[in-house]
Amino acid sequence: MAVVKPWESNGPMTAAEQRFEELLRQSRGDRALPDTGPPLDVHAVNHDPERVIRGEYLSRRLVESLEETGWRPFSRRTGQQPVIAVENAVITGRVDLRATDLPYLLEFVRCRFELVPDLRQASIAGLVLWHCRLPGLNARNLSTSNDTVLRNCTSTGGIDLADAQLGGSLLFNDSELRNPGGRAIYGDRLAVSGALIGLRLQTSGEIRIPGAKVGGNLTLSGGALRNRGRVALNANGIQIGGSLRLDVDPSSQRPFTVAGVLFLPSAHIAGDVRLRDAVLEPGVMPPRRGESKHDDPTSTLIFDRGDIRGDVQIDQGFRSGGTIRMVSARIGGDLRMAGANIDLGWSRSAKAAVEQPLRALHIDGTEVLGNVDASRADLHGQVRMVDVRVAGSFQLNRARLRGPRTDVLQASRISVGSNLDCRETDISGSLQLQGARIGANVDLRSAQLTKPAWHRHKMAYKPSVDLRAAQIARDLVCAAGSRPFLAEGEVQLRRAEIGRQANFFGCRLGDGSSRNAINAFGLVVQEFTLLPEIAPQGRIMLRQAQCELLADNAALWAASGGVDVEDFSYDNFTETIEPTDRATVLERLSWLRANSGGRYQPGPYDQLAKVFRGNGNEEHAVTVLIEKQRRRYQAIAAATRPVFRLPVRLWSMLQLVTVSYGFRPLRALIWLVLLTAAGTSWFSFHELVPINEEDHPVWNPFLYTVDQLVPIINLGHDVMWRAEGNSEWITVVLIAAGWILATTVAAGITRALRRDP
Repeated sequence: MAVVKPWESNGPMTAAEQRFEELLRQSRGDRALPDTGPPLDVHAVNHDPERVIRGEYLSRRLVESLEETGWRPFSRRTGQQPVIAVENAVITGRVDLRATDLPYLLEFVRCRFELVPDLRQASIAGLVLWHCRLPGLNARNLSTSNDTVLRNCTSTGGIDLADAQLGGSLLFNDSELRNPGGRAIYGDRLAVSGALIGLRLQTSGEIRIPGAKVGGNLTLSGGALRNRGRVALNANGIQIGGSLRLDVDPSSQRPFTVAGVLFLPSAHIAGDVRLRDAVLEPGVMPPRRGESKHDDPTSTLIFDRGDIRGDVQIDQGFRSGGTIRMVSARIGGDLRMAGANIDLGWSRSAKAAVEQPLRALHIDGTEVLGNVDASRADLHGQVRMVDVRVAGSFQLNRARLRGPRTDVLQASRISVGSNLDCRETDISGSLQLQGARIGANVDLRSAQLTKPAWHRHKMAYKPSVDLRAAQIARDLVCAAGSRPFLAEGEVQLRRAEIGRQANFFGCRLGDGSSRNAINAFGLVVQEFTLLPEIAPQGRIMLRQAQCELLADNAALWAASGGVDVEDFSYDNFTETIEPTDRATVLERLSWLRANSGGRYQPGPYDQLAKVFRGNGNEEHAVTVLIEKQRRRYQAIAAATRPVFRLPVRLWSMLQLVTVSYGFRPLRALIWLVLLTAAGTSWFSFHELVPINEEDHPVWNPFLYTVDQLVPIINLGHDVMWRAEGNSEWITVVLIAAGWILATTVAAGITRALRRDP
């Protein structure tokens, strides 16, 4: 009686099965099924019945043939793993190899599977599917010792590789995996000894591989992932021994594109993260329960707490319509964003964005051990970098930051080891750099800052640049280059410390919307260059600031809000004022006079006189102090009762004309000589009558004049002669002039001895 094979219970073998059986018996080394016609179109609905292989037959034949003697699977070369190859076949029924241990590699070329193959808990040498179509693959806990390949395949269901242990690489090149609303790849805790490569891979649905371990690169270059409004790639906690490559495919030059979210928090990547020229589309995420205001609902890349040993490259033609989020991450190399375009302008109206700005980049607390390069980047949305540490430099040259009336760059307490460069950058919004620590320069040369942020609680505009309490080791440059530096809002430098120079050469400050154009209250700097191109619109606050060298010009002192220089100290001017250059001194006095607005401010005059004395220009210092006293008496006259104002003014004028408020006591000697000569001449022609003729006094007009003019000298002539008529009034004038001159000379000598201005 003939033995009936288990797979024959469903009917006789098909032509394809018979050919396969014959090849097994002959142990031929070529392909399993010889060509019987054109290659199979795996996408066609109808197919040749001669190409049908039943899944039940194939499964049982592969398993039970292991026990048959004399059967050897195909082997292409001596020393390689044996290969079972099936080509141009339509496999009906289910290929069920669950929990089997097959010591050979399964290869399917141009095959169409009607049902999902079941490889759960199977252990095989390898699995290769080329140009195949299948409704999915159930390979949970699959174990292979060689590569697992799905190349140029089409799947209309999920590929389940959860907990699989793949000894070689996993390849999805040129494949299309479709499972809309579901999981295109389900690979929780997947372990791949080699690389995971999906060049030009197209997916519809989620690629889910959290906790996966990949020994080499994870490459999806040229791929297109589609799961709009959801997570397109979930790689939470993934460990990659090489690089994550999501960039341009080198052969087709096709960029990597995503419609959905790349979700990679807590990822550990030994190499680089490359998204150069990638295109990320976020879609609209549904609201999540308990969503925090610190979340980013329109994120396209989430890399929170990630550890990347190499560079992060999101540069050149990189484009994203959502937030790039890397909070508390660690980047061992550079963060490269040069030429990137991140635009969130579509997601919220301009008014709503002021109330709650969306973020183009969110990297709070991230540590970058290399440089951050965002030159020529176009970022529409807030760049949030609070508590970020950059060991190298931070480049924003020729970039474009757009966030009108918002904090377009929020980088409080940022630490940069070298330069923070923002040259020729167009910034719509405010730069918040409070408490920043910069190892070299902050260079805003030719930058233009417009539409500063609106403070809705204070109902006022924020500064365009806020560097409060910042520490800059070298220079702050807000100067002109190829174009003027422009800041419509305030430049806030309150309590900042700058190691060398604060340079405001050729700048345009303020638009009148803020009270201050510059707020440098308590600033400490070596060299302060304040040379605006035009008069600032707003106040220049220099109260309690300190510098060693000062450079200023008439445009600065013409600021619409004035210049507050109370307690402002400086040691010298950048340009030396020669002892013979009286015109410059008078010009500076006119600036102080115009700036005071009629108020008496002695501090600026004392400071200016101190600088001149320090340079040895005592005459210039005296000129300044004389002007100070003149302003002082003007203030006294303005503050006193009307009846006393004229005497005060006369007394001030008298001191100014005679001895310049005691600062030029030699003038008193000149006046004494002139008055002595005048008195002597008068009394030479108008001899006085002696009081007591019996004493026979000798008339001497010179001694009489000196005796009346100098109150501290008594020659006895004042009591020997009686003045009458005009001589009596001239005597009174001489006595009064003498006392005035003596008083002012005494005050001047006292002031000179005390070195008190």
